[in-house]
Amino acid sequence: MTEVTQSRSMEATVLVCDDDPTYLMLMEETLSSDDLRVVTATDGAQALQLFLKHKPSIVLLDVHMPKLSGFEVCKEIRHYPFGKDVPILMVTGADDIKSIEAAYEHGATDFLPKPIRWPMVVHRVRYMLKGSETFQSLRASEKKMRQLAYFDGLTGLPNRQNFDDTLNLSITDAEIHGQNLCIMYIDLDNFKRINDTLGHDFGDKLLKHIAHRIGNCLNNDKSLEDALKTTHVEVSRLGGDEFMVQLSDVNSDEAMHQIANALVACVSEMISIDEYEVALTPSIGIAVFPRDGMSVTELKKNADIAMYHAKSKGRSCYHFYSESLNQGAMKSLRIEGCLRNALQNNEFEIHYQPQVCLKTKKFISAEALLRWNSPELGPVGPSDFIPVAESAGLINDIGEWVTREACRQAKRWSDEGLENFRVSVNLSSLQFQRATLVSMIKRACEDANLSPKLLEVELTESAVMADVEHNVKRLNQIRDMGVSISIDDFGTGYSSLSYLKKFPINTLKIDRSFVINIAQDPDDAAIVEAIIALAKTLNLEIIAEGVETLGQLKTLNDFSCDIIQGFYFSKAIPADDLSQLMKKALDPSLFELG
Repeated sequence: MTEVTQSRSMEATVLVCDDDPTYLMLMEETLSSDDLRVVTATDGAQALQLFLKHKPSIVLLDVHMPKLSGFEVCKEIRHYPFGKDVPILMVTGADDIKSIEAAYEHGATDFLPKPIRWPMVVHRVRYMLKGSETFQSLRASEKKMRQLAYFDGLTGLPNRQNFDDTLNLSITDAEIHGQNLCIMYIDLDNFKRINDTLGHDFGDKLLKHIAHRIGNCLNNDKSLEDALKTTHVEVSRLGGDEFMVQLSDVNSDEAMHQIANALVACVSEMISIDEYEVALTPSIGIAVFPRDGMSVTELKKNADIAMYHAKSKGRSCYHFYSESLNQGAMKSLRIEGCLRNALQNNEFEIHYQPQVCLKTKKFISAEALLRWNSPELGPVGPSDFIPVAESAGLINDIGEWVTREACRQAKRWSDEGLENFRVSVNLSSLQFQRATLVSMIKRACEDANLSPKLLEVELTESAVMADVEHNVKRLNQIRDMGVSISIDDFGTGYSSLSYLKKFPINTLKIDRSFVINIAQDPDDAAIVEAIIALAKTLNLEIIAEGVETLGQLKTLNDFSCDIIQGFYFSKAIPADDLSQLMKKALDPSLFELG
């Protein structure tokens, strides 16, 4: 074996294998004179060793050699990952047609006929190298284009197109083998707010972290070994904060539940990036082949429906698709279509439900409740159209209209002589997150010439608990204007006493679910009594909503509840009707609590 090395600037290595020493010497001199690095071998076995060691740019093989023939060496080289595209020139007689055909069959790129025309050898090798470089460049470009077309540039995960293609193949395979498969559509709750607050660079780091965490959960979580025993897992990023998990041949629904629970838990863990600690939660929608769809489009659509249902149920959870969800989605689409023009078509109306002070036995305030009578759909309940307004991005405009109308009505009642009569409006969590909320409330009061002390805003526990430190600042801004703040549906969320003390609130509203059986259920009675005692300790006003019977009223009176709201005194009614109602004194028999 001889290795002829010229200089570091040599651009290519040529492996030459022949059992004729004279031929090898002439080939070395010819090629090395053109700044090519030459490595020589005298038999096929040695040629393979040198190929693995030097990874040459081109190989010249004589057909007839001891130990291993040139054909066998050529075939073996093609088995190596880095040998698939290396140009191989087989050296054989020009009239040896059988050897030439065999050379091509064993993977040769071309052949070099004997006797050798030495002046042409360098040109032939250079030509082959140039072709190889062009081919490699095209392969690299193709690989890069494929990477861009089929993989996410941020996380390296398969992208939407890749997911669709893979799922299509998996569906065909599952159909052939009678297997099921499922997809889990993962959407990150509140990612946009974090991205907008901390910047897109931080958001990108967060997405990469979540991608790694999802993959690590599915590949390394020991508790999922049985659930994933027969399952092939694919994780993709569809774009934005949306990920998709594909599980082929998953064992059972129980296994799907186990996997979904693990994903919720792993994504929800606190994440430390730079100097920040953030908490994200996922909403996951699950669709299963074949029961939930037979095509990529159908499965994705149904997983998306299930995901939005999970989000509407409080987030940080998962939900399986069902036909009833699809019917609900179709209903939501109809509602959304009509809702988009409802505001400009004056289809909304505000009804007011009065609130009664137990001590004075007088109306002292009212809650503004939105009503929608669609020309096409008829009356649509708030529980149906408010979630649609939120998901469609309409809630801020609708909410501002409600606030402005409520302020104008509160001003009318004030001008009519109703002193200190306060009107409360509900703010959704999306409205509360909006940066312009405080200025919107201020303008609504100013435009109506209303004293801010006659306006109250109601928020749910979950809305204020989403980001405590940030929300305390926002609540203080609202409170500093003179506007009162009420926590609605208290007792159904997850406020703790320590957090409750932080919030600059005025009022707690006891949820109707605790009030409805208060006269019969000792547990509900104990909860309500504890909430009232807590409110008194914190010097907060307390309102019980959903009061419908004298028995409920008596129990609340015994617990020293401040204010009552419910059908017992009045349902929500138009402003003019409430004005007429408030001109009369309340019937004393309503307060016979003895």
